[in-house]
Amino acid sequence: MNKNITTMRRIFMAGAAVGLAIPALFCAQQANAQQAEKGLGEIVVTAQKREEKAQNVPIALTALGTAELKATGITDTQSLRAAVPALNVTVAAGGYALPRIRGIGATGQGPGIENPVAVYVDGVYYGASFGVLQSLFDAKQVTVLKGPQGTLFGRNATGGLIQITTQGPSKTWTGKAELSYGNYETMNGAAYLSGPITEKLAFSVSGQYENRDKGWGKNLFTGKDINSGEQYVMRGKLQWQPGADTNILASIDSNGRNSSEPAFRNFTLNTLGQNVTGQIIALGGNPNTDIYADVDPVLRTRQSGGGLTIEQGLGGVKVKSVTAYRKSTIRGYFDPDGTTQPQLRIDNNQYDRQFTQEVNLMSNGGGKLQWVLGGFYMWNSAGTEPGRTTGTRVFGGNGYTDNINNVRLTSLSGFAEGTYAFDPNTHLVAGLRYTHDQRTLTAQVNSYNGATGTTTIGAPVSDAHTFNKATWRLSVDHRFSPEVMVYASYNRGFRSGTYIAQAFTAGSAPLLNPEEVDAYEIGAKTDLFDRRVRLNVAGFYYDEKNIQVMQVISGVQNVYNAKGARIYGLDADINWRVTDHLRLFGGVNLTHARYTSFTDAVLSTPYPVASGFNIANLTYVNSKTGATMANTACLGTFGSPAAQLGGNCLYYGDASGHKLQNTPDITFSLGGSYELSKFTLAGNVYYNGGYVGSPDERVTQAHYTLVDGSLTYRPNDRVYARLWGRNLGNAFYRTQIGASNSGDNGTYGAPRTYGVTLGFEY
Repeated sequence: MNKNITTMRRIFMAGAAVGLAIPALFCAQQANAQQAEKGLGEIVVTAQKREEKAQNVPIALTALGTAELKATGITDTQSLRAAVPALNVTVAAGGYALPRIRGIGATGQGPGIENPVAVYVDGVYYGASFGVLQSLFDAKQVTVLKGPQGTLFGRNATGGLIQITTQGPSKTWTGKAELSYGNYETMNGAAYLSGPITEKLAFSVSGQYENRDKGWGKNLFTGKDINSGEQYVMRGKLQWQPGADTNILASIDSNGRNSSEPAFRNFTLNTLGQNVTGQIIALGGNPNTDIYADVDPVLRTRQSGGGLTIEQGLGGVKVKSVTAYRKSTIRGYFDPDGTTQPQLRIDNNQYDRQFTQEVNLMSNGGGKLQWVLGGFYMWNSAGTEPGRTTGTRVFGGNGYTDNINNVRLTSLSGFAEGTYAFDPNTHLVAGLRYTHDQRTLTAQVNSYNGATGTTTIGAPVSDAHTFNKATWRLSVDHRFSPEVMVYASYNRGFRSGTYIAQAFTAGSAPLLNPEEVDAYEIGAKTDLFDRRVRLNVAGFYYDEKNIQVMQVISGVQNVYNAKGARIYGLDADINWRVTDHLRLFGGVNLTHARYTSFTDAVLSTPYPVASGFNIANLTYVNSKTGATMANTACLGTFGSPAAQLGGNCLYYGDASGHKLQNTPDITFSLGGSYELSKFTLAGNVYYNGGYVGSPDERVTQAHYTLVDGSLTYRPNDRVYARLWGRNLGNAFYRTQIGASNSGDNGTYGAPRTYGVTLGFEY
């Protein structure tokens, strides 16, 4: 009871801080129309499916244009956290991005498991987890919407949304090209070209290639580099405008990656009782960047797709259709056991194919009511062919097990949202969406015993399940002046359930229940001091149910549900045009995210266990039945627990009241750019307060700070040279942490990188 009172008091104080700020900000305003052009420019976004000024949208969002992306050193979706403090992006072993906004996000992945922070590129939804890692070399704008988007972007967007808009065709000839060289023998080339073919037809093409020839570290067992490799991105667009009210855009894209990652290793005792960090130091290696494993990691990804967007004006309404197909594959091969013995080797080969069709009908005129009607269809087929486990733990090292599975989705949803103007300054937004998802699973486990020459074909299992859900949005906003708007909203978000295909065992098809989030928010959007200061503040409170949580057991990633969580906090973004030549921007996020009920979490105790340790004495409450249960054995452990010298004993226990994984209590960033004659100095500082990687809060990432900077010289409007550096302080941090049978382990982030870029644009 006292905890609830304290929680509500904090929520009230956060909300009151926002509310009390409004009159102060309003009184501080001395509007001056004659000086408005000296202030910050307007940013146009499509956060509500139509083009609107960002300051008029009653949603907490951060919009970054090309200038902001360059100033902050952002090159891909993973590095977006440097400019969006509410966003934390970790990367699981195998190249799967796990974005999280305000505490809501993914800790695991697998076939058919979609991210709760949805990613859209040019209006197309990217469902595959490994499709989230996107290069931003040709990005025109990136907009991060914070909080559930349960109406207009209802495809699993319980945490929020990342909208990426790339450069498109132009009716005038335009282009740019860059060539970069950096440390670790890194070469990067990128180019974009666009122009007219005829009066009504235009095109654009863009491409990027990067090769890091020297790795960030070494595998001291094999002597080879790790975290080296190449990646490429290509995109082409064709735009036809046969009439003033008709726009047709066709696009294709392809990207791929070949690299020696993940740099996955233990940072505690492995299953043989060896201190891996000590082993690396004894061999003269760097414990922050090197690994010690019996095989070198391999990561290979391929993604491609095509889309067709048609927009047609029909007087007072506009019709928009977005049709797209995407195909993605990924292979991740690495050693998860933490030793140089071939105990376990994981070789996952995953694919993902999707077709999406969205149709929107929206009002296109004046009047008190603006509305959007739409429908969304998605077909998805994802699986592994196969997920193979080998090693001495599998048939004495003379065999393998293959997990072959497929999860299919057929989804159909309809939505409507309207904005009603009571007067020019007060608006009510109401939206509703209904989603029908049908999932099907086929799976089997095959094995081969090399000692006996026996192949066992497992019995196939098939199942089907339907998930239906209504979600909604309700908000009201009021503009006190041209410079100050406040809003309050209530949203319900839904993340579809699915099967845990990779955790399939004979005769069992585990089902992952859908997540549900009720989100309450109040906020203010302001343009102060002759529009030189843009300050946006929001306080939020979330009630989350059926959180999808990840745990690796015996090298296999399992995902399961926690019953509930409560999240609340405050975030703010600021953009300040100090002078005509100096601009500052930044943000801060405070998040309190705790499990309210998680009585059957997977917890861990390091080996060797204490004398008298008895796993059967560790009880837990089954969240589905409410029954008190006893652990029968350490999960996934090979051999006797009493005889193990290292690694972890995994067992079920109570994590209620503990922190949600990968969610810092505080993050902030501060960046800026200063123009002096032909030079531009830019930089950004990002602070992460640290977070936990396991429900028991035992494995943690300490706080860290990243500093990026650049100096650009422009002798004229077309040519430039840029010196740049990222993570200039060479801060060490891990992009993924967790506890498995083999011990506490994870992967690390990029060290200090620097280089020079030569560019040309017209």
